[in-house]
Amino acid sequence: MLFSYLGKPLKEILSPKYLKEDLFAGFNIAIVAIPLALAIGLASSVPPGMALTAAIVGGVVAAIFGGTRLGVSGPALSMTILISSCVATHGLPSLFVIGFVCGVLQFLSGVFKLGRFTRLIPIPIIYAFTSAIAVILLISAIPSALQIESPNLSHLIDVIKDIDIYITQMNPFAFVLALITIVIARKLPKYYPKMPAYLVAVLVPTLLAHLFTNHQISFVGSIPHGLHLPQIPNFMIIHNWHSLIISALSVFILASLESVLSANALDKLNPLEESHKPNHELIGQGLANCAVAIFGGIPITQLLARSKISIDNGARTRRAAIFHSIFIFVVVYFFPQIIEFIPISVLAGVLISAAISMINVKHALEYWRNDKRGFLVYSVTFIMLVFTNLVEGIQTGVMVALLIMVIKMLRTKTSIRLWDNKQVMRISISGNLTILSIDEIDKFKYIILKQVGLKYVIFEFQKIQSIDNAGGQYLIDMIEEIQEHSLQVIVHGLTKDQYQLLKMINVKGVKFYNTITESEIKYILEQSGVEHSANEILKHGMATFHEQYASQRTKLMETLAKEQKPHTLLITCSDSRLNPNEFFAVGLGEIFVIRNVGNVVPPFDPLNKYSEVAAIEYAVAALEIRNIVICAHTECGAIKASMSSHGHGPEFYGLDNWLQIIKDGFTKNWPSDTNEGTKINALYQVENLKTYPMVHELVLQNKITISAWVYDVHSAHMLEWRELEKQFVHIIQAQ
Repeated sequence: MLFSYLGKPLKEILSPKYLKEDLFAGFNIAIVAIPLALAIGLASSVPPGMALTAAIVGGVVAAIFGGTRLGVSGPALSMTILISSCVATHGLPSLFVIGFVCGVLQFLSGVFKLGRFTRLIPIPIIYAFTSAIAVILLISAIPSALQIESPNLSHLIDVIKDIDIYITQMNPFAFVLALITIVIARKLPKYYPKMPAYLVAVLVPTLLAHLFTNHQISFVGSIPHGLHLPQIPNFMIIHNWHSLIISALSVFILASLESVLSANALDKLNPLEESHKPNHELIGQGLANCAVAIFGGIPITQLLARSKISIDNGARTRRAAIFHSIFIFVVVYFFPQIIEFIPISVLAGVLISAAISMINVKHALEYWRNDKRGFLVYSVTFIMLVFTNLVEGIQTGVMVALLIMVIKMLRTKTSIRLWDNKQVMRISISGNLTILSIDEIDKFKYIILKQVGLKYVIFEFQKIQSIDNAGGQYLIDMIEEIQEHSLQVIVHGLTKDQYQLLKMINVKGVKFYNTITESEIKYILEQSGVEHSANEILKHGMATFHEQYASQRTKLMETLAKEQKPHTLLITCSDSRLNPNEFFAVGLGEIFVIRNVGNVVPPFDPLNKYSEVAAIEYAVAALEIRNIVICAHTECGAIKASMSSHGHGPEFYGLDNWLQIIKDGFTKNWPSDTNEGTKINALYQVENLKTYPMVHELVLQNKITISAWVYDVHSAHMLEWRELEKQFVHIIQAQ
């Protein structure tokens, strides 16, 4: 099992192919990774050697075992605040427990294939988290950039409150060095994109600091000249294990989330590359965090920015990430003085520059313009993260997102139309009828009661998904109030369960008509002398369609206005009991439909003038549809009429001529009953379809699919013809 897991990665790592490209990419990643690792160590309140250890050990292990070929792992900016908080609360020895627990949980998550669940976090929360972390990093980096000590700097309010301390106690030269670092890191890529911006941003102010030595600048100082030997800390000095485990869980969630999200983003940046495997990635990250903890480093994640640098510099295999770790190790082991002589304010400048890049102002503006609910989730999460803490911020964001989702799911939509006769008002209700629907019910109750001359109110419930007790009770109470004004109420389209619920709630015995077909409504209205208008039904349906569908899918409507690209040609019967878009669950523009009496396909004849011929040729030749379904149905009137031994009189000459096409199919095999006739006819129309030259040619080339289906009007099940089995079988059971 281990060999099969590592076989392909090891073969790739040991192959001489692309060695030059991976070396070059690894070197360029290391140039960026070293100053960032030092800055991250500074922000995490740990010695710089711990961050470098994480970059070295974590980079190698994650590259070998991870599920993203070109991913680069190491210490992350987004983790700094959480790690710093853990160190402040539990001390440095706690990082072994936190890192190891995080690694074990990641490994188990990958083994049990839980990686897909990391994608369930709402995207606005992710963007808000990144931006909030950036703001917090900016705040935390200010004292180091000014080379002052601030005992209380955890919120934006503290920055404003202590602004006079920064101005009076700062080291001006340290501030200048930080400013130079920020400007170079931000501006250099714009003018010289191929130059290593972070390396230059560190080297220039570092040289200035050593040229002007009379400004009392603080430097990184001594770092370990190599890696720590694996060791287990003294657990006796750790207290409050419950809080420590909670912190480890927080690190696990954050590290896993960032790793998988980075891998997802990397797939989009490099679409030609094989997509990452989220469970393998978690296994690799878990092993890496365990190894990092043993060697005395801080927890790591996969890093999108450094992974992108790897791709941009020509990396071809996972070996580039390994080389980047080796280059960092060489610098630490052989040239530690390079790091030790870097000013602290310069690292703070690197941190501030990186934090500025993390702020997602663009995403916030997009949410504001296009998704007000997403903007609300983003804003609440961002504010809570900045002004409280990470755990409370994420919890609040998730709760707001869930609340919005619940409200959206339980929301009731209505469409109201007053018929031209002013005697009937039709109200279409969709969504869910709950306690949250009370305001909506009150709205149309007011409209109903102020209408003069109204006699009937029809509530359409076909699109209601559910009714709870509170919503149902309020509906019954409203019906009672309406009836007190001499109005009759028809409730149309209730399911059996919905009707039983209303019946149970209706303890007062409030009377209303319960209908399931339009013909029942027509009968009720005409019995009381009110005209039933079929056109009014169609107009109401069109209004509902526009309000609840078209107006909310403007992009779809604009796309379809330009062209149609249906995937299926459906040839079916004109029978009103067939609603293809409903029972195939397809939207606008997905199926090209031919409807006629008996789902007939006239045999091809260059001289015939049937519209079906034109439609078939257009669908296959112009629209290039390569899937055709002939859909018949049980209890078909056309089949019954075709099996009849007598004609239908002079008023049906056209019908009799048309049915002759069906009768031609019965000459070799006369059906014993209507249902058998339906199936024979469906198969006969398939053969007729194959007489069309273009269809025939595509069938010979095996480039088109033709199916014969039968819809059962009794059970609402669909059957399809299986050639190998020589029978019709239920589609749902066959899946």
